[in-house]
Amino acid sequence: MFCKEVWKEIKSSSTLFWIIILCLSIQKGNSQLFPGLIGEPLVDALRDAYTPGQLLNDTQVKDTLYARIFIEGDSVSCIYSGLARYLPTGVDPSQWLYGTGLEVSSINLEHSWPQSKGADEGTNGNVDMHHLFPSRSAINSDRGDFPYSDINDNQTQRWYYLGNEMSNKPNANINAYSEFVGGTLEPRESVKGDIARALFYFWTIYRDDAMQADPDFFQSQLTYLCQWHEQDPVDEFEAMRNQKIASYQDGKLNPFIVDCSLVKRAYCNDLAQCEIVSIEELHHEKSAILYDHSLQQFFISGEARRLWHVRILDSMGRVQYDGEQYEGDRSALLTLPPGFYFIMASTGRISLTQKAYIL
Repeated sequence: MFCKEVWKEIKSSSTLFWIIILCLSIQKGNSQLFPGLIGEPLVDALRDAYTPGQLLNDTQVKDTLYARIFIEGDSVSCIYSGLARYLPTGVDPSQWLYGTGLEVSSINLEHSWPQSKGADEGTNGNVDMHHLFPSRSAINSDRGDFPYSDINDNQTQRWYYLGNEMSNKPNANINAYSEFVGGTLEPRESVKGDIARALFYFWTIYRDDAMQADPDFFQSQLTYLCQWHEQDPVDEFEAMRNQKIASYQDGKLNPFIVDCSLVKRAYCNDLAQCEIVSIEELHHEKSAILYDHSLQQFFISGEARRLWHVRILDSMGRVQYDGEQYEGDRSALLTLPPGFYFIMASTGRISLTQKAYIL
């Protein structure tokens, strides 16, 4: 079963639009990470395989997250309300988006796993972009370090949508609102899965820090996170963010975005079985990585003779190939073990990704 979606990514020039085509291939039964493992053995294996050894610093994280990860068109949107704030070229991204901090559209960095609960300054979890999101400053402040949950609409104290904040229940489009009541926040429906998979990642990778800060924080919201993962599956923008973040973090992906079965196998036994959606191709309008399964070679198509930096990562984020390749040239034979791999290529401001299955 195949599906095709069009993604638009606008690079740093406001007049430069690139059309990215993502072809998603649903693989049944043969793309699980660590097949056969469940529970704590699976969690331990994921931690060993996906803990990044290299992270950006605080300043780099903010600017990268805004200008390269969450940028859509020429704007960055609040994870909770969907309000977009224009980000021009040639400015300091974090300073521009924050402004004075008093504007309705002021954006700052939301730690979905709160700093006081184990992601505090000086820890790797504090700067790991897999759980960081742009947020309207006011909503970020309201959320504080409260856990997430589903809130009874009749008990909601604040409703957030775009630049609006109100105390009365909206008459329409209710799923587009995030909700707050003292002690908890409920994200809007379209990002609940994103939030859940971010928290599953943090608890898996940085459990020691989280346990020391508050051993009950994860368990208090686990029921909701399991439901949200199932109700809001991975979409194209989340999958793309995962790839981009990994390129800055030692090549390590959030595995809960790659393999939907991990949530059930690690934490949520009662969930239904899922079909694994894996990225097959990520094309640029004029360039693409093409993989020849029969010859086990790849080449980069295009209209120029550019030199690309190419890396191949295995399903656990380990680098299996790192080299340079001219556009149009075929690679050497890929003598890699059977499995699935990410071929990642970059030149200048253009990035490509292709999923290769080696039989």
